[in-house]
Amino acid sequence: MKRPGAVSAGECPMLKKVRIAIKTTQRELATSLFHQKQVGEVSSDPSTIELMMEGRYHDDGTRVTISYKEGELTGMKDARTSISFQKSEPHLVTMTRDGTARTAMIFEAGRRHLCIYQTPYMPFELAVATKKVQNRIEENGTLHLVYTAEIKGANGQYTDFTMTLLPDLGKPLGT
Repeated sequence: MKRPGAVSAGECPMLKKVRIAIKTTQRELATSLFHQKQVGEVSSDPSTIELMMEGRYHDDGTRVTISYKEGELTGMKDARTSISFQKSEPHLVTMTRDGTARTAMIFEAGRRHLCIYQTPYMPFELAVATKKVQNRIEENGTLHLVYTAEIKGANGQYTDFTMTLLPDLGKPLGT
């Protein structure tokens, strides 16, 4: 079944307003990704944030991008987050953030990627080790990521992230 808003070969690119539900559960870890150690036991109680927001869904036939503005609850007020993937590689997801803090993270199950987390004060090296990528955006509008991120010199943070595009995808922008 073709997901509402998806573009078939030969169709025009589509940019739509979307409603997005995000649930993120995080826990602090006691081990380090930078020292190549196995991610171990969780060392803190989980904190969960659930958000609903409006965003944009863009499908150009080969790449899907979902973008939204962060709010105060996430600690990244006025930042814009974009999640994208090539349709030919849905298991490889990129998340970029622009605003006060900027970064580009790559999520690929079973892999560890390094990136830079740029803040107003200084840049930090960030390691992201992904355990799970379950990308069903085109099938049922869901993306599930399980990963650990660590800024060098700080404890890692285990994250379970689920984004759901709600069935009411709205009209193409500009119409």
